[in-house]
Amino acid sequence: MTVIVVRRDDNFSQTLREAGIEVVNLELVSTEVLEDLSEFENLISQLDDYDGVFITSPVAAKMFIDRVRQPVRRQLYALGKRAASVLEDAGFEVKKVPHANTAEEMLAGFDNEEFAGKKLLFVRGERSMRTIPETLAGIAKVDEVAVYRTIEKDPEDAPASDVRRRLAGGEIEWLCFFSPSAVEAFEKGFGSADITVATIGETTATRARELGFRVDLVAQTATNEIFANELIERVQRKQIG
Repeated sequence: MTVIVVRRDDNFSQTLREAGIEVVNLELVSTEVLEDLSEFENLISQLDDYDGVFITSPVAAKMFIDRVRQPVRRQLYALGKRAASVLEDAGFEVKKVPHANTAEEMLAGFDNEEFAGKKLLFVRGERSMRTIPETLAGIAKVDEVAVYRTIEKDPEDAPASDVRRRLAGGEIEWLCFFSPSAVEAFEKGFGSADITVATIGETTATRARELGFRVDLVAQTATNEIFANELIERVQRKQIG
């Protein structure tokens, strides 16, 4: 059983290996901080003017705590276990919706009264979906600031040639995606291979389907641990069957 994980090698891949699955890591996207953070710095200096802050990625969370440095009185809303953990490990109190995999699900976990008439800040990546400001339009005022971008890596870098060989030879059982940008980068470099796809969340799954991939597993909760365990269970069931 061979799985391509479109992501750097981390605890997700290690969990799969410990279960006897061969993993090929293919990191096609990465993040970089924007050169001009003057707008972000200005908004952070006016943080007391906001009732709350939305943070939906660990990269944005890290940049936030690096500049704020100490817990604030403003309410922090975090999406995803990794983003929340970054904030909580730094001593910040976080409001979150357990098992929410998307911004839409997170917002649905609160009554409209939670945000009605409030001024909120959304710290995000350049390509982040605009679910939060669009959903809260007419309910709250949401200011947005991009602090990082997602960039594609050269698909010709190793182990791209090995991946192409294995795909052509029918040696790959699963493709694992963690973000829509990773789906887009893979499709651009390798096409929408007819390989069973697993994704960490519904947003990523939707983009994969749009680009012609066959999605067979979407993690019930967007964490590495749960995603890995669900994929292992699916693999083992197939092997037994």
